Amino acid sequence: MTLRHQRGGIATLALVAMLTTIWLIHLPSQERQVGFTCNPQSCHQTAVPQENPGTPFMKGAIDLTGDGEPEMIQLEGHEIRVLQNGAEIWHSDPEWQVVDVALGDPNDNGRYEILAALWKPNDAGERLNHPYIIAHRGGTMKLIWGGSAVTHPIHELLLADVDGDGVQELCVLESAQPGDSSNTSQRTLSVWDWHGWGFSLRWRSEPGHYHNLGVTEENTIVITSRE
Repeated sequence: MTLRHQRGGIATLALVAMLTTIWLIHLPSQERQVGFTCNPQSCHQTAVPQENPGTPFMKGAIDLTGDGEPEMIQLEGHEIRVLQNGAEIWHSDPEWQVVDVALGDPNDNGRYEILAALWKPNDAGERLNHPYIIAHRGGTMKLIWGGSAVTHPIHELLLADVDGDGVQELCVLESAQPGDSSNTSQRTLSVWDWHGWGFSLRWRSEPGHYHNLGVTEENTIVITSRE
């Protein structure tokens, strides 16, 4: 074999190796549904009774005023809009960057409210991640509870009675590392209880490639795990 042929063979092998690497990198990730059930102390993994991937919140209806007629809540871009009979009665502060919304009774007071996860600037201009509760009080929509900035930024949240005690718990997909919202591939699932003036952590999972937080009719928490 001549030197030219040897070089040509080496170049061909290098090209094949490079194309193989590119092909492997772009292989689609496998995804599966992972379920969790909870008791008053903790949660554990379980079989998913049916495929129930979560979907990002876009809109939903709930009776915020208590008059028996539900209001429409919409998340458009990063802004919350509340509509009553088709007319807007409230929208969130333009400085808020809302990432997700859950509708229910987050503070166990017997009234429906909006729970939002959002980014907002502090006095120094640093953007921090907070959970907020917005409700209808005194004839108007207002912020009734502003949670302190969280250590693990929230990506997705929902409200569901996951342990069957008649009270909704807060379920959160959050960054696995404190303060890190850029690494979207490493997240944890956590479950929180309302303790009277805020939420206390009941349980947190090991980190994983999680997204699409949802809940089944049987109140099994379902997340999509990318492997």
